[in-house]
Amino acid sequence: METNTTQIFNELIKRQPDFLDRPLEELLPMRFMGEIAVNAYQGLIKRLDNLPLAQKDRDAKLKDGQDAGKVLLAIEAKIGELLPDDARHVRAGKHRGARGLPEGISFRQAYKSRIISSHPEEVIEVIREAEENEDIPTKTAVLNKVAYKQEKARKKGTKEATQIEMSGNAYIYYTKLEEAYGIIPSRPPSDLIERDYIVIKALALSIIKKLEVFKNGQKTKSLPRSG
Repeated sequence: METNTTQIFNELIKRQPDFLDRPLEELLPMRFMGEIAVNAYQGLIKRLDNLPLAQKDRDAKLKDGQDAGKVLLAIEAKIGELLPDDARHVRAGKHRGARGLPEGISFRQAYKSRIISSHPEEVIEVIREAEENEDIPTKTAVLNKVAYKQEKARKKGTKEATQIEMSGNAYIYYTKLEEAYGIIPSRPPSDLIERDYIVIKALALSIIKKLEVFKNGQKTKSLPRSG
């Protein structure tokens, strides 16, 4: 049920608890084995309900998979910590590569390892969520969580900056437009009948009419100037 690589990885992390103390060159092949093991466990967990296993055996398989996921995240974080700071992406003609990285890791992989290494809080959150959901923590989940938080912070910063720059009534108006923009679907339903289309079109044209002041700068000459 488990691949040889998965078994080797499990034995490695169980018998050698100090594996994170190894040099970068030894951690890279461990990372490779860990990825194979975690992928295998992910496939196994999806099939657990269809396998003739006792509950204790199912729980044991899930725990092994979760342990493998945790260890792989620890290895990724350690690799990110040990990578040389002067490694950089290079491009020569049609070829892309990395300079300053050891053999066995690409620039893209190094970039992901650094993200995981610099976001321990997100790693902890992903592990906790995986345990709550009977799932395996993965580096993809960590990267997605980091990206989500960064985008959320960016939007919050943009919104706060807009609020500071605008006067009270202007910001209220802007917020209502923003809410409407977020709610209105980008396209109407494809199964509209003619009667519904006529009713919706009338409302849409009324909304457009309210915003005509912004069309091609019309009527802006009558607006008061700032400063």
